[in-house]
Amino acid sequence: PAPPSPLPDRARDARHRPRAMSSLYDVLLSSGATMIAGGLEPLALGKFTENLKMEKQRTGAPYPQIIRMFVSRGVPGIMAGAVPWGVLLGSSKGLFFGLGRACGDRVLPDSIQGKSRSVAMGAFAGAFQGVGIAPFLLASTRVNQAIAQGNTKATSLGYSFTILGNVVRAEGFSAITRGMGTNAFKRALDWVVRFYIRETLIEPIKARKAKNLKPGEKVKISDLEKLWTSLAAGGISVYVSTPLDRLLPLLQQRDSSKSTMTLLREQFKGGLPKLYAGAVARSAHAALHVCFLMFVGDKIKQLFQ
Repeated sequence: PAPPSPLPDRARDARHRPRAMSSLYDVLLSSGATMIAGGLEPLALGKFTENLKMEKQRTGAPYPQIIRMFVSRGVPGIMAGAVPWGVLLGSSKGLFFGLGRACGDRVLPDSIQGKSRSVAMGAFAGAFQGVGIAPFLLASTRVNQAIAQGNTKATSLGYSFTILGNVVRAEGFSAITRGMGTNAFKRALDWVVRFYIRETLIEPIKARKAKNLKPGEKVKISDLEKLWTSLAAGGISVYVSTPLDRLLPLLQQRDSSKSTMTLLREQFKGGLPKLYAGAVARSAHAALHVCFLMFVGDKIKQLFQ
């Protein structure tokens, strides 16, 4: 008998190619949109709230005193570390968050839906983000450490551009990966909690709106509802992940020769008041971060669809 014609296989490949290209385009669009949103966040007080939480955590001084200290330095004090590492770190957070979320959405089976799917996508997004941002996070941590130690050059662009190279030359390339596993776990936990909280807040909204739907209509969540649920998810999530959030900068400091478990035990020695020092600023920072990646990122993506 004659060999089977290859035309059916080619036809099948042609049918599937547009779908594959569409999936690739969606992954690139999703990660690109969140990359832009993440880069904008530090310029919209995102870096300021991060510096505020770290200074509160380090000194325990009242918020008005810390704010006056930053403001007294002018724009360089308010925006310290925002350019370039704040923007680069924010962009990389957004890029890997969007990449992880989109990839998770592609590999998860259709049988996983609703809140379970959102939580699983949060784990993908957080793990990708934790691994991808490690070098930028190290640079940002070292800049903040230098500022806290009174190094007046730390607010300059030149210092920020050279800090990563100086760290590698002084401590070896292994410094780049220091705390990477902890960071990936912490970020995955962060985003699992954030996606879970946001879905939990949205569920009653959907249930209320579903009562007034006509046959065939779908529930629509307004932009305002997406905005406040994103802010709330970020703000609430810090009270779950604070121990790891406190631990990571310690692992990345120059003198972090102690083991991870030793550092973690030290964080609990002062009790909850010390552990949650700076929780207000940390909550504000996390709320902005989640808002920009989950809300602003989605709005940017819609512009290109």
